[in-house]
Amino acid sequence: METIIHQEIKEKISQLPDFLMEELSEYIDFLLYKKDKDWYDSLDSNQKKSIEQGMQDIEDGKTYSHDSVMEEMSQYINSKKK
Repeated sequence: METIIHQEIKEKISQLPDFLMEELSEYIDFLLYKKDKDWYDSLDSNQKKSIEQGMQDIEDGKTYSHDSVMEEMSQYINSKKK
């Protein structure tokens, strides 16, 4: 079943000049790849380990609020101005 969005996309494609068709095709290929592959799967083991450690830190309450980090950074920056 063709939806309204399908019709709108077909209409937009029909308005594109030929020289953009290859670029459009490549972008469609990218979208098809993206829908089938989770970005996490493309990470190496060190990157995955870092993410897992960060998630564990969150579970363990080893986090800082945005406000506390901003305050600490402000104090650090001001101390370097002197």
